[in-house]
Amino acid sequence: MIKLPYYIFAGLVLLPLFAFSGNGNTTDGNGDKTKDENRSAKRDTASAVVVYNADAKFMPTAAYDVAFYTDMIDSLVRLEHIPVHLVNQLNVYRNLTKRKRSELFHVVDSIFQTPMVPKPVLNAVNIYLTALERELAAPVGFYAHVPQDDSPYPANAFYKDWNTNVANPMRNNLAAFDSVLTLQLVDHDQNCGFEVPYQGILTSHFGWRWGRNHNGTDINLDVWDPVKAAFPGVVRVSKFYKGYGRVVVIRHHNGLETLYAHLHRLKVKPGDEVEAGDVVGLGGSSGNSTASHLHFEMRFQGVPINPATVINFGKGTLKQEVIRLERDGPVLAVVPDRETPGEIVYEVQKGDYLYKIAREQGVTIEDIRTANNLKRNQNLSVGQKLRLGT
Repeated sequence: MIKLPYYIFAGLVLLPLFAFSGNGNTTDGNGDKTKDENRSAKRDTASAVVVYNADAKFMPTAAYDVAFYTDMIDSLVRLEHIPVHLVNQLNVYRNLTKRKRSELFHVVDSIFQTPMVPKPVLNAVNIYLTALERELAAPVGFYAHVPQDDSPYPANAFYKDWNTNVANPMRNNLAAFDSVLTLQLVDHDQNCGFEVPYQGILTSHFGWRWGRNHNGTDINLDVWDPVKAAFPGVVRVSKFYKGYGRVVVIRHHNGLETLYAHLHRLKVKPGDEVEAGDVVGLGGSSGNSTASHLHFEMRFQGVPINPATVINFGKGTLKQEVIRLERDGPVLAVVPDRETPGEIVYEVQKGDYLYKIAREQGVTIEDIRTANNLKRNQNLSVGQKLRLGT
């Protein structure tokens, strides 16, 4: 790879600044000339953050591209009183945006190779580098939503406990849950994907059943059919447990836990790391079960979530890659207030009712109830947003 001389890098950054300011004299943040200061400016290393009379009126981010800075500069130069210093600073950002990250430190070195160090340019470059480094250091994917700690167990900051004996040892205090929680389900950069546990016919939905709440979704399968982990994580429970029969509980990196019950055989043990699609057990009818099926649950801090609001079991796909949860009585509901790619959201109009919406939108009433965690005979309100599937 050919390395460009320092003076070429310097020219790329200095040219737009000098072209707009109209002369080669360097100014400080107040517009005063500082030739003497420039002559005696002490050279610094490329990795240091140096600020001289900083006048940061605009903070750059890695998300801004060349077109963004061009549009902003164009809007400023149309003003009656042009903010010259700000335009110059944006010009530097625009030129830096074109450079690869490895080239940016050469730009700093090239500035120090000039006879007189132009402090405003140096300020802009250092501000840009600092903002870029902070963004690169910021957590992304799962880690943007999950507090970090040094535990070997996933999302331990949400739990502070690793119980291998009890299926649901913790229940979050929902009375204090007054906000919306955002969780990322898959993270392609971390190779954390999704696999439907078993793609079959749903035989029982989440909600009220036989005088009590049914906290999962039942999927028809045959004995010995393989049951797969929905997401990557670590097995917390794998044992025969009360009504669940042979059950596996996996804690995932985003804080969710998934539960696979009524298994005939267990294929994992506590502490095992699993990937999405790994077989965790074989289908069966152990525990309180009248026929072979998979009872599948999703929970956050022990609180149930309707799996059908997250997974399209018919297609074997996720309905969205990022979910937002809020309190809904004794459970956490997926908030259908933001349309995501591939998802259909319907806003309730005056005079609407479930049968009318289902008929016009080509879905079933049960589909709407399941996708939105609606109770039977629950009234709709004008403006309410309903998920209709994908």
